[in-house]
Amino acid sequence: MVTPYALLKASIDPVVFLLVLIVVGFWVSFKRKEKSSGSIILLITFLFLYTASISPVSNMLCYFLEKDYLIKNNDVEKLDVVVVLGGGISGNQYLEQTLPSQKTSSRLLSAVQVFIKSNADYLICAGKGNGKLSEGEVMGKVAEWLGVPYDRIRIDSVSENTWEHAEELNKMFQEKGIRIGLVTSAYHMKRSEREFRKYFSHVIPLPSDYLYSTSQQPVKMFVPRSGNLYKLTEVVNEMIGIAWYKLKG
Repeated sequence: MVTPYALLKASIDPVVFLLVLIVVGFWVSFKRKEKSSGSIILLITFLFLYTASISPVSNMLCYFLEKDYLIKNNDVEKLDVVVVLGGGISGNQYLEQTLPSQKTSSRLLSAVQVFIKSNADYLICAGKGNGKLSEGEVMGKVAEWLGVPYDRIRIDSVSENTWEHAEELNKMFQEKGIRIGLVTSAYHMKRSEREFRKYFSHVIPLPSDYLYSTSQQPVKMFVPRSGNLYKLTEVVNEMIGIAWYKLKG
């Protein structure tokens, strides 16, 4: 079922916005009396695409979301539970296995490292996803391959979004004072931490796979790159998520 939230995120994607501008520009250009207006719209489209594709802009927006988590958190020695949120899975009819996406793999690897270091009681793998196996199940299998004991892995295979992840963990644990290590992408942490703190008093944010980078190459900073457009898309989607959650309360 397509929710209003998912539809909103899909429709405000920068690529969708660019395509709409291009279509409008061409449509106006074909009208004999409005050629100049069409050219202006196409110029705006070009400038937007260029601006969105250069490092200074995308990096600045990533910093805006991740700045609160750029200080390394070493407070992981006394965790009861480590929770890792799914970020997608990769699978097709030619593969025998359903595998975690690059984003999910980064989160999971970080979570397993924290789990081992903190000697937590449980590793919670959360996410439903759209594959034959849920994101939670896929992460659980990989975590077991990485050495996490099977009896210390808990799977949440029903939650579809951030607030549902928090709700499901709330159902799993009656003790609300447990120390939770929360692992997700750095740009997604602000919203995630807020949701989990609604139910639990001790949530330690442990971000992974940062989008913000300080190793910018001056020669490439103003050269358009598809990777920067990807970063912008992630940032825009997350900003929509934050605004939606605030409205939802």
